[in-house]
This record gives sequence, structure tokens and C-alpha cells, in this order.
Amino acid sequence: MGADIKTAIAQAIKKADKSWFNEDYDKQARAVLQALAKEGYAVVPRHPSDAAIEAGREAMQAGRYRPSEVLTQLYRAMVEAGKL
Repeated sequence: MGADIKTAIAQAIKKADKSWFNEDYDKQARAVLQALAKEGYAVVPRHPSDAAIEAGREAMQAGRYRPSEVLTQLYRAMVEAGKL
């Protein structure tokens, strides 16, 4: 991942809206989410939804996995299912 998350957010807001009045907060929020995605981050709920848990379950195939492989597969599947 590139820039730290705080820097990525700050730069996205700065680039999104240069107006002095009547700022477009939706535009700023979209810019932040796009900047985070570009840096490899995803905004997901703190607690996984049933769909995210099911996606994690489906990502695992029968067989033997090293613990790090299990966690990586589960994490990726659940993050993808939980994106806002």
C-alpha cells in the first residue's frame, strides 16, 4: 500500500473540492473512497454481515491449508462482500 490512510484522505478532499462556500461533501466523500481504493484500502463494516461470512465460507475449498492461507482467503472474500 502506498500513502498512509490519513494522507490519502487529506489529499483526496483537497483535490475534490476547491470551492470556498457550498462545499460538495458527497463529491469529497466519493473522492476519499476512490483514493482509498487506489491505495488498496476498502471501507467495510466493523462486524461482518451474513453475506460476508457466507462469502468467506464459500472461498474455502475442501483440503488442507496453512493457517495463513485460510486467513488470507477468508479476509479477502469477506472484505469484497462487505464493501460499501
